[in-house]
Amino acid sequence: MSQGTSGVDSPATSPCGQPVWDEDRAARWLATADARERQLRPVSDALFDRASLQPGERVLDVGVGTGPTTGQAWEAVRPDGSVTGIDIAPPMIAAARQRVTASEIEWIVGDAASYDFPPKTYDAVISRFGVMFFADPVAGFRNLGEATRPDGRLIMTVWSQLYATGLFGIPYTVATTTLHRLGVEYQGFPPDGILFSLDQPKTIREVLNAAGWADIETTVDNRPIYLPPDPLAAAKMTMASGPVQSLLEGQPEMVRAEVESALTVDYRHRQDESGIGLPAGFIVVAARRS
Repeated sequence: MSQGTSGVDSPATSPCGQPVWDEDRAARWLATADARERQLRPVSDALFDRASLQPGERVLDVGVGTGPTTGQAWEAVRPDGSVTGIDIAPPMIAAARQRVTASEIEWIVGDAASYDFPPKTYDAVISRFGVMFFADPVAGFRNLGEATRPDGRLIMTVWSQLYATGLFGIPYTVATTTLHRLGVEYQGFPPDGILFSLDQPKTIREVLNAAGWADIETTVDNRPIYLPPDPLAAAKMTMASGPVQSLLEGQPEMVRAEVESALTVDYRHRQDESGIGLPAGFIVVAARRS
């Protein structure tokens, strides 16, 4: 599987960091979709501020999840524009169709890295955390480039390095510290795993240049992303996906309970009048089709 789904973190991952979807994982993802979308509003703000979509433009949204960015793109380009949303996970596209009911939006179940898009069609390709999962990033971004008109633009957000991303690095450190305290053996989440495949500006520039994109700009954004205001609920959400979920895969319930307790205590100390905020640590990327 080479394309992920828009979200606070990746879909559940295998030990090598490769995204894995099945019905149970998709159901768990969808069960927390509303909470994730509330968290990701600051990321969407950053994405759309940089994209500056205009009425009449043709837009491709990659890794749409349950469709919020696709709907937002349609609001920006209506009434004469067009928006296509693609995601590799059928349950996500099904949910997106239900949540975003604009009949003008085209929904595709497919892998954006290899899908046969009409050539030179889109004025802008956007993605909120949906492009880090390409098995061959250069080939994937070349495919998106071939679907983009000359001088068309690419605007996306990707996660920075694991320990430079407070949203992931802080709870991951709490979890690993707890496992060490308990004397539990574990297989760590690879810091260069596929979730963080585009975690440095140098890597981003190398990949996009090789794929035919130019004028590449990267901006690290550390605005806070807020977890659910209840520390226990926030801990449970943290453990449900991403690096901490991968770290705890197969661990006994006693160990999971200890990690949950440690996360709850940590989050309680981080509460302020706005809730439980962790630095986001994402990168906003903009490029032009050469």
